[in-house]
Amino acid sequence: MSGPPESIHERGRAAVLSGGALLDVPLAPGGNRWGLSLDVRLDPAAEDRLDALAAEGAEVAGPGQWLTGSRGAAHLTVSYLERTWREVGADDPEVRRFAALVAPLAARTPPLRWRLTGLALADRGILALAEPVDDAPDGFRAALLAELAELGSAEAYYRRSVWWATVLHFAAPLPDPAGLVDWVDARTSFAADDVVPVTAERAEVVRYEYDGRRAVPVTLAAAPFAGVREGAGRAAHA
Repeated sequence: MSGPPESIHERGRAAVLSGGALLDVPLAPGGNRWGLSLDVRLDPAAEDRLDALAAEGAEVAGPGQWLTGSRGAAHLTVSYLERTWREVGADDPEVRRFAALVAPLAARTPPLRWRLTGLALADRGILALAEPVDDAPDGFRAALLAELAELGSAEAYYRRSVWWATVLHFAAPLPDPAGLVDWVDARTSFAADDVVPVTAERAEVVRYEYDGRRAVPVTLAAAPFAGVREGAGRAAHA
């Protein structure tokens, strides 16, 4: 089983050890992060495991971090839809347009599956790397980006090829950078028994809001994947 991509983990290690970790701040209009996104949520068993990893990571990273992998916040991002944060509702014209774009794509895509295989450091936090079980996740992302290109969206040029679920975002100074690096280094490749299967049954157009402890995705529109009954699964987080 391979470890994390060097371009992510080694860059994150260098940033943390040099004091160059980037700290998130509560969401505000005009911020060039946390814009509308297309996400998938983790199934309950995978969410429980990521929640535990977030709690463990926070013990090492110190107080004040955002536990993005905790229950109610855990997710994988398929693609950004907008880069800039704005307060928006389900009736927003752009949200409705994105929802109409995603629904037929999801309807012809089977539920998406990954395996969480290990952790990596990034300059903004700790990631759980997600390895697709088959071609469906990458195919769904490629189809989405093609449709975004038809809309003239800048996000059609989204280039991430690696999948991950964020465990925590840095939002406060790190009291023991070397200890954090050591903790993640020891978990870059999970033992076979610790690999976490993930299944996503629907895609969600989400906005993010800061709940006083972390940024959480709020579902504005959802589209079930092929064979999944509409409305099945966990309730939307509001």
